Amino acid sequence: MKNIVIQSILILGFNSILNAQEIPEEFIENEIYNLSVDIGENWESYTTLGSPRFQLSQNELNQLNIHSRFGFQSINNSIALYGFGHFTFNNNFYGYLYPRIVNDIDAFPRYSGIPRDITRGGFNSGETDLSGIGYQSDWLTIQLGRGRENWGAGTNIQLALSKNSPPYDYGMIGLDMKNIRVKYIHGFLESTESIVNRYITARGVEWTNKKTLIFGLTETVIYSGQNRPIDLGYMNPISTHLEIELNERLNSLGTGSANAVWQASLDWMVSPKIRLSGNFLFDEFVIDGIEKDAGKEHGLAYSGRISFTPVKNKSSLLTAYISLLKVGTPTFRHGSGTNNFVIRNKPLGWYYGSDGRELKIGMNYSNRNKLFLYMSTGKRERGEESITSRPYEPYKDYLAGPFPSGGVEIHEFISMDFKWVWKPSIQLEGKAEWGKNSEPNWIFGMNIYFPKEFQL
Repeated sequence: MKNIVIQSILILGFNSILNAQEIPEEFIENEIYNLSVDIGENWESYTTLGSPRFQLSQNELNQLNIHSRFGFQSINNSIALYGFGHFTFNNNFYGYLYPRIVNDIDAFPRYSGIPRDITRGGFNSGETDLSGIGYQSDWLTIQLGRGRENWGAGTNIQLALSKNSPPYDYGMIGLDMKNIRVKYIHGFLESTESIVNRYITARGVEWTNKKTLIFGLTETVIYSGQNRPIDLGYMNPISTHLEIELNERLNSLGTGSANAVWQASLDWMVSPKIRLSGNFLFDEFVIDGIEKDAGKEHGLAYSGRISFTPVKNKSSLLTAYISLLKVGTPTFRHGSGTNNFVIRNKPLGWYYGSDGRELKIGMNYSNRNKLFLYMSTGKRERGEESITSRPYEPYKDYLAGPFPSGGVEIHEFISMDFKWVWKPSIQLEGKAEWGKNSEPNWIFGMNIYFPKEFQL
């Protein structure tokens, strides 16, 4: 048990190109991977088209390998019980399951289960956060399951699709052709009370030298309609929203039944100590002279991050960074509100929605496997048109105006986070945030788990 954390990372480690499913955000392996990418490690598997994923070790490919964990997580006075299972079989097949039950749906990040009026053992809600089955080879991945996508360059600066959203059900096809990777997803988001079915589809391509440079292009579409079935017009991975919609090949004619955004991403290790990341997103193009004369504006978003690592050795990492993010007022909204970039009243992308911007300066420290410290300070502004306040309402107009719009919420903050692997299967974590015009926010948590790994 003494070295179980290190062993689990090596067993499911980051040394092979054979990817399995995404790593749960709450697992310490996620912290290790994200910090390693900041210093130029693991770029052979790093991608702008998804979250970190468990990868198979070559010595276990021809067997049925099962990795499981049962755990207890507390955040202040709230409690969650969770299970995790991941199996691989016969070189190419895998499956996974990550359910949680909680006594407070608001305490646990990314949780979107519906609370019940009654409790069982003190718990009132349960949800499967991740689950699915998949097939993988050196160049092909096919997956059907439940989870979330995290598309874009950099750490915590994703725009349209991020790891912070509630999970959804979707299928995925990915190709890894040496320096070119492509990915396609198509899934179901939710149904509204008015029986409007909402779907998501996205496709992306990236070029990488698998050492220091990645450049990617993506298109993400939200489409919906009353009793609308899944649209076969979007089933072709090598297609574009505009070509399909304008040529009326959708099962709902016209130009008001879908909302698309296009993004370019760049991640570059300028040197062994400096990383430059950026994303630029278009939601709405204002091209016609009539629209320009009427005062309309583009729907835009962008984000950037520069990190510098002065300390990098076998026992310590220290990284300083500065990041900037801006999402325009009408961005991620649509003329039909059910095509907004939201799910279960929460954004699919940037945690704070839209109509806002954030400037942040921070520092990350790690001893590489047990202690993780994060410190940051910054300023965040959010207007009244953010999709966090009116998730399913359409935009008012695309006329240029003050940014952020209306009454602006300004939050200046200092934040400190830590995660500490105290014992081989006991993880402590905490967060403190001080705001200029708000009370301090304190969070303390514990994650106790019992891992089991075996082969059949």
